[in-house]
Amino acid sequence: MDAIELLEKDHATIRTLFSGIEKTQDSQELEENFTKLAKLLTLHARSEELVLYPQASTCTGTEDLIEHGWKDHHKGDEMILEIKSLAADQSEFKQKIGELQKFMENHLIEEENELFPKVRECLSPEQRQELASELTETKSELVDKVVDELEHS
Repeated sequence: MDAIELLEKDHATIRTLFSGIEKTQDSQELEENFTKLAKLLTLHARSEELVLYPQASTCTGTEDLIEHGWKDHHKGDEMILEIKSLAADQSEFKQKIGELQKFMENHLIEEENELFPKVRECLSPEQRQELASELTETKSELVDKVVDELEHS
């Protein structure tokens, strides 16, 4: 699996988690699913920032896309923190998750339709394989830090 395939797999998991949250009525289950989603979104964003974006910046036509990606990640972090400040049984909790879902869906589509094709075109299959290894390693290194940050924010 190359880096783009790995990131697209994350995108599919993110969409599945959002879909599960939409269907959830139980506040405890809702909170648990949101915690999983927040962890995945944060790990995904940090690994893109540390691994994908530096490599993608060597590709033609990616500068604006990467800058936009950084801004989207920052806004997503803010939205996650706002949701975390709410109780899962508050009506706003699910509403705010819906807003995060719309925002993130736009971000995922932009990556899939604009950034990822440029990276695929620019990097060789071997480079994308190496990038996948780096992404996986980075996520493993960051998981404890991300969980700690999310629990204490």
